[in-house]
Amino acid sequence: MSAAEKLDLQIAPGAWFRQELLFHTFGISTEAARKYRSGGLWLEGKHWRWDPAGRIVYNKKAIEAWMEGKP
Repeated sequence: MSAAEKLDLQIAPGAWFRQELLFHTFGISTEAARKYRSGGLWLEGKHWRWDPAGRIVYNKKAIEAWMEGKP
């Protein structure tokens, strides 16, 4: 690949994904996500949960529905 060629990577999250993809997927910062969790706007088990490694993961479909104003 020459210096003039551009590498275009497409990353699509799975059903549950870690916060590193949250901004790239929805434009939501990790700080905003923390506020949504702590404020009860995003529910544990629906919008987010702990994965087996002890890290928070987010549910793509539930957040999409939330952003559309659906319960």
